[in-house]
Amino acid sequence: MHFFEPRILNLNSVDGKAVGEFPILYYLTALLYKIFGEHEFFLRLINLSIITTGLLFLYKLLIKLLDDIAYALIFTFLFFSSAILIYYTNNYLPDPAALGFTLIAWYFYYEFLVKRNKTKAFIISLIFFTLASLIKVSYGLNPAAALLSLIIIKVIGNQKYSIKKNYPYLLSFLFSFLIIIGWYLFIIKYNETNNGNYFLTHYQPIWSLKKVQIDEVWNYMYYYWLPNYYYESTLHVFGWMIIIGLIFIKTSNKIILTIATSTFIGSSIYFVLFFLQFKEHDYYFLALIPGIIFLVINAFISIRNRFPIIFGNLIFKLALLLLLILSLNYANKKVSGRYSIKNDKFANIGTQLDNANEYIINIGISKDSKLIVVQDYTPNGSLYFLNRTGWTISDTAAIELIRIHTYIQKGASYLVLTDKNYLKNSTIRSLAKNVVGEYNGAVFYSLNK
Repeated sequence: MHFFEPRILNLNSVDGKAVGEFPILYYLTALLYKIFGEHEFFLRLINLSIITTGLLFLYKLLIKLLDDIAYALIFTFLFFSSAILIYYTNNYLPDPAALGFTLIAWYFYYEFLVKRNKTKAFIISLIFFTLASLIKVSYGLNPAAALLSLIIIKVIGNQKYSIKKNYPYLLSFLFSFLIIIGWYLFIIKYNETNNGNYFLTHYQPIWSLKKVQIDEVWNYMYYYWLPNYYYESTLHVFGWMIIIGLIFIKTSNKIILTIATSTFIGSSIYFVLFFLQFKEHDYYFLALIPGIIFLVINAFISIRNRFPIIFGNLIFKLALLLLLILSLNYANKKVSGRYSIKNDKFANIGTQLDNANEYIINIGISKDSKLIVVQDYTPNGSLYFLNRTGWTISDTAAIELIRIHTYIQKGASYLVLTDKNYLKNSTIRSLAKNVVGEYNGAVFYSLNK
């Protein structure tokens, strides 16, 4: 539990030292492990609690903006009805927690913008903005958007507020950005020092790609990931609402319009900077949700102010409620589909080695033993279920097999074959001589002479 010396189980870096996000969530989980024992649901519970709190504050913000409980509830759950968001809320990635902290931050920041001398709300918002950005750098677009909104609303748009009067707020933002930048400079140096390349610590912008790569990303997003972002009809409603809202932009809430514009700019910059990641990683979409929320709500306010009779009608509310029900049902099917996948080459290793830790203790594989696992497509999956450090081999290609001898020189004492068919390979067969145990089709060999 060394906070500033985070590690992973894979030993490709020096002693497994590698870091990406600010490890506060994992540190809290480790503390709970110390008190109550190791139970995976603790990290799930932390993520779920944070995103639930974030949605509660989103609802409170919408109550203030829409002055209608029905609309506030419908839109809160509509924004939540992304299959990707629901799936990762019940998982281990830090992105939902970062989103939850961001939603809390925006509530208090709006409180600060609409009320004079609301220093407490500003401080709370900045704390959550900073925490979200430390956990996931992509959410740094939100404090940047908040700063831009402050400049537009209180420095440029309000003659009563001179820039001198806003120095404390501007300096506070500077302090926040320095903390965020400082952390990411630390992790870049930490990973470089320890030869850690597991975590992405640089951006991959659209202009660095060839046209064929750009087209490939777009195709993945449109044909593969788009159905998981939101229910198709929900996307259509959001899209048309934003377009129509632009027509009646004069009737918008000026503060929300400013925030919507700022988050849109920030989201656009984030999208082009991390464009390549949208091909393989659906959860990168989650950082765009705050921008979507403000664009849609700003448009809804603009249209409702222009046509109050229509939007005050019960029929319109029922229509949106029906859309919400369909959207949640669609998301439920998508999430259930993800959990029902039986042949997932990344997840199969977990099914095979689940609860294997107790077994390998009984056959004498000690806690400090280093393992080589063949075959595992993930860097840490099998090692996690075995609760040991070591290395994983993704296939039996020549370049992968060469690494086995390197790992043995680095102290590997056991070889784990997830399938006996790998014994057909002469290199594997020459090493797999001393069987010490077998668990659910996985065979454990001692590499000690």
